[in-house]
Amino acid sequence: MTHPASLQHPITRFMQRNVFPVLFTGLDALLSEGQKHGCFQRKTTAFNPCDFLTEWLYNHNPCRDGQVSVKLWDIPFAQNWLIAHPRRPLPLFLRLSEEQAALLIQAFWRGYKIRVRQDVQELRKWQKQLRENRDIVRTVWQFWSRQERRLGVTMNDLPEVPFSGNSDVSVHVVFPSPRAQCSTPVPH
Repeated sequence: MTHPASLQHPITRFMQRNVFPVLFTGLDALLSEGQKHGCFQRKTTAFNPCDFLTEWLYNHNPCRDGQVSVKLWDIPFAQNWLIAHPRRPLPLFLRLSEEQAALLIQAFWRGYKIRVRQDVQELRKWQKQLRENRDIVRTVWQFWSRQERRLGVTMNDLPEVPFSGNSDVSVHVVFPSPRAQCSTPVPH
């Protein structure tokens, strides 16, 4: 219990009348917000209680009554402090929600399962050789030669389709543009 003489001290009276009612309400809001962010279930979260309390106390200051609420980054003294003492960015695990983290993990696992496939390994090996050789024309020519040998057909052996002016198909040429769409042959 406080001593009656201390109640008469002007600083104590000021604190009890002006500071404590706002501060206790702010601490209550801080606990509620911390609970929303899961601070009591996890060891680390992205929630910064000092930032929240600074913003809350600034916006609920009786001297600012009737003014629009502002975010922490818009408070003048906070801006000056952050300019003088820049913060490191939050680690990725604190910025991602559980759903976003699950999607990243699943995407990595699917990518790994694809990369270990034998046909993909062959393709990656071929791409590495292609980058090392840097003779793309020769490499592409060798690739198609192997494909032709495998099929037993060369590009010259393919039957040619003679062009006749009485064709039942008309081709519409569309020049490339940002909104160009594929055009299909149209019968006459």
